[in-house]
This record gives sequence, C-alpha cells and structure tokens, in this order.
Amino acid sequence: MGITYTHPTDLNLLHPEELSQRLASTMRAAVPWLVTLSNADATLPERDGKWSAKEVIGHLTDSATNNLARMVRLQIAPEHMPGYAQEAWVAVQHYRDREWAEVLALWFALNEHIVWIIRHIPQDALGNRATLAGSPITLGFLIEDYIAHMQHHLRNLRFWVHPGQTVVTDPPHPAT
Repeated sequence: MGITYTHPTDLNLLHPEELSQRLASTMRAAVPWLVTLSNADATLPERDGKWSAKEVIGHLTDSATNNLARMVRLQIAPEHMPGYAQEAWVAVQHYRDREWAEVLALWFALNEHIVWIIRHIPQDALGNRATLAGSPITLGFLIEDYIAHMQHHLRNLRFWVHPGQTVVTDPPHPAT
C-alpha cells in the first residue's frame, strides 16, 4: 500500500457515522482557511520541485477519486486493487494552471460525496478485506487512512502557505 498515515483501529471500535463525521469535520474545518488563499497564493509551490497548494488539493482530489472507487468496491467484493501514480496524476491534470476556486470546489464536492458514502456503509462491511498495491487492508482501515492522509496534507499546507503574502507584479501598463 505504500505510505500509511495511521495505524488500524480495532474494527469493533469503528463506526461509519463517526468516520463520516471525522471526514466532514476535517474538510469543513479547512475550507474557511483555504478560501482565503488567492489564486496567486495557491499557485506558488512550497519550493522548487514541490507542489503548489493547487497541486496538493489536486492530489487530495485524485486520492478522493481513487478511494471513493475503493470504498464502493470493497463493499461489493474482495479485490486486488492497484495503487496509482500520484505524481503523474497531478502532472497530467495541470492543477497548477486551473483556477483555485475550481480546484477547491472539485475537492470539496467529491469529499462531501465520500462523507455520504461512508455514513451509509453497513457496520459489518468495515471488516471487508482486500489487497491494495500488494498490502492487505480492511475497508475500515482504508477509510481511517484516507482521513489521516487528508489531515496530514492540510496540516502541512497551513505550515507553508500564507494567505496574502504572495507578491504578484504586473508589467506596467502603457499610458493611454
């Protein structure tokens, strides 16, 4: 499965309603801050060779897309599911070139749907098993790790993105 962001919780302690609320709280707590970023703020990478805020949220959108499918598929049948090429997904979608409001809206809408999906997962389905990128997982762990992954990236964004501190210089306009 690659990098994980949490440790599995005993499945008897997991509840779909609580997991959906945890995801909803995570994203809804971040939105008031994220919307304060200008398009310029969101376009500037952390440093050379790193992603911009647009690309980080784009990456979280890609994660939402992949994990939404996994959450649905794991409720239906055990499977061997592949990982995905995260850097390539971000690159080919050109998030840095898209308007910040559009990137944010897509991320938010997908995650609102995931909140809905999680809330409606039967309790006993949290123990459904699959293999993800060669590692055994349960649906419960997949959801927990998805939320922890989002929290990790949102925490890091707050550390290095500072709204309003991006200086945008326009070329002087000729006098008319």
